Amino acid sequence: SSQCSFQTFQHYFKQINLSMSNSNDDLGFEGIGNCHTHKSNANDAEFDTLIGHLQDVVIEDGFQDLQDKFLNEHCDEFEDEEENKLIYTDIYNQYISTLEGYIANRMMELCPNFKMSALLELIQSRPEEVDLDLFETLTSLADFSMFKETMINYKSQRDCQFDNSPLFL
Repeated sequence: SSQCSFQTFQHYFKQINLSMSNSNDDLGFEGIGNCHTHKSNANDAEFDTLIGHLQDVVIEDGFQDLQDKFLNEHCDEFEDEEENKLIYTDIYNQYISTLEGYIANRMMELCPNFKMSALLELIQSRPEEVDLDLFETLTSLADFSMFKETMINYKSQRDCQFDNSPLFL
């Protein structure tokens, strides 16, 4: 199958996140192709192409709109409290499934032989070469606490915008 379950997606990015946080120094993310000294070969070309497409997918309007719609529809369930409600897990799983499904479908359109598991393994093998913004976007899908924080921040910003909008009587 060209798609993998969100548990697999989470597993890969949790491992990548751990390996990055255990690094003994700041790797200084430079983005793909910048300041890297390994030989250029077919694997490099595949990596650069897939990461380039992945970057395009997560910054395109369709992905951003899907994410905003999801956050808007579900953020009211979240409260800035230490204790987590059971429904948070269901919403989190839906979030991952929705966004990963979008990413996988778009990547398959761009690369007909695309396999999510192969991409995740490629990223895991070279995390220091992934753009920091892309890396954070992807690892946020594997981190429940980041997801909860995103939901709470989205809700707060949305409510603040409503509070500052003029009232029409």
